[in-house]
Amino acid sequence: MPRYSDNWAVSKALFDYTAGGSCACCSFPTLFDPNGLKGLISSVSDLETDAANAEYNAAVSEESPWPPDMRDSIWADRVKVRYKMKKEMADYRAFWDEVGNGDGDGDGEKVKILKQFCMTELDAEGLRKIFQMARSEVTDMLSNRYSACSAYGTVMCAVVEQVANFKMTKYEVDSRGLEEIELEKVLQYNRFGGFVIEGIVSDVSCNDNDNDVKNEEETLEINQDVLDVFLASMKSLIGPKLLERGPSTSKSGKNDNDEDEGGADDADAEEMIVKKGSKKKKGPSFRSDRRIVRLIILRHWADQIIRKYRETR
Repeated sequence: MPRYSDNWAVSKALFDYTAGGSCACCSFPTLFDPNGLKGLISSVSDLETDAANAEYNAAVSEESPWPPDMRDSIWADRVKVRYKMKKEMADYRAFWDEVGNGDGDGDGEKVKILKQFCMTELDAEGLRKIFQMARSEVTDMLSNRYSACSAYGTVMCAVVEQVANFKMTKYEVDSRGLEEIELEKVLQYNRFGGFVIEGIVSDVSCNDNDNDVKNEEETLEINQDVLDVFLASMKSLIGPKLLERGPSTSKSGKNDNDEDEGGADDADAEEMIVKKGSKKKKGPSFRSDRRIVRLIILRHWADQIIRKYRETR
């Protein structure tokens, strides 16, 4: 199988989970839904109707890769993590209301204020230090901030590796909505800084030819266009949705007016189930989990800027 594909992620998660064992709490899902597994899957508003149905069919099929207790724990934590992330949106909204002079500044003016703060008070060196995040920090946030247990944590360890090596998967863009798509394009991983925003700060060589002596030194320069991409994504943290929805793929059209807070993982149902009589086996899609990983990274960086902004006010 291609490395870092969804099938690779399943195999890695199963191996790591089996080798590491499950904790006591993971044997009992942390959330209960009267409709059982189908209710839990339907509660994950990252999934459009077709994708949710396909995930359920894949989960209960004989070809499902997950042991039942691990499967239920994974879905319970998916619901719990999203629930906690949605509750935090009020904190980002409160910060957004703080920005400005209190004179009813619009969103565009608030973005300009934050941009000026980043460029003058944080400067290029400060931004370069902020926009770094090790892979281990993502899973640490899942565990410590969102209380994810070992089954889902093991899956997300594999998903974080997927995101770090996303180009190798040859998958299409995961994101929905302009801000999320633009951030995904500039989010990169390197072995020195971990997850970084490509090109937001660059080294510029300066030559001093006075007295026929060449003195070359490096200065740091902020790419304002890339900074704008980040600030637009940061503004999206206030909602109204946790993640943007993609176009509905439901043929029935029953949920066209669904207004829940979520994003779309409208992967084709055929990507997640095994067709009867088909020799080609396919497994779960981790698209929505990859979107959550990128959202965690965005929040980690936004939290640092918020903290520094408040310290100076």
